[in-house]
Amino acid sequence: MSGDLLLGRSEKPLGDHSRLQLYFEDGLQLSFNDPRKFGRVWLVADSESVLAQLGPEPFDPALTPAGFHDLLRARKRQLKPLLLDQTFLAGLGNIYADEALWAARLHPLQPSNQVTRKQAGSLLTGIQAVLKEGIRRNGASIDWVYRGGDYQNHFKVYQRTGEPCHRCGTNIKRITVGQRGTHFCPNCQRSP
Repeated sequence: MSGDLLLGRSEKPLGDHSRLQLYFEDGLQLSFNDPRKFGRVWLVADSESVLAQLGPEPFDPALTPAGFHDLLRARKRQLKPLLLDQTFLAGLGNIYADEALWAARLHPLQPSNQVTRKQAGSLLTGIQAVLKEGIRRNGASIDWVYRGGDYQNHFKVYQRTGEPCHRCGTNIKRITVGQRGTHFCPNCQRSP
């Protein structure tokens, strides 16, 4: 969600919020700088001891639209909280879930077990598209923590409450779903 890996030569920690520093024999330092303290670091012999509980990566070639549909249908949860569940799908956060649901024209409260195969394909495509765009634009800079990104200037729904939808002109709404602020177009993303 935030934080950086910094590489440099210094005896002092790199970054104002360095949580971990690794010093190498050649004088390089790798520092994990994390102002919001959301990150975690593990040193393990077997990465599966940490990663085994994560769901599939959105870009995993094995995650097909049909397979994604099966995963959605196997759960009976609202789409937004399910997409944020890292044991269901790894790496999707609040901003990207809202943007992907808008791209797929799915309401955040839609029960996952009622998503059609076509909708599942649209949602997976939307997830991949918003993540690619976010990566291309170096993420979103929406607070004081990280100012290197530009994606916030291209949001379709996130933090656009009361502004017109880019597709239909209807004002974007904000609700709370699973204790998270959730943005959607009530016209393009009809309530289930």
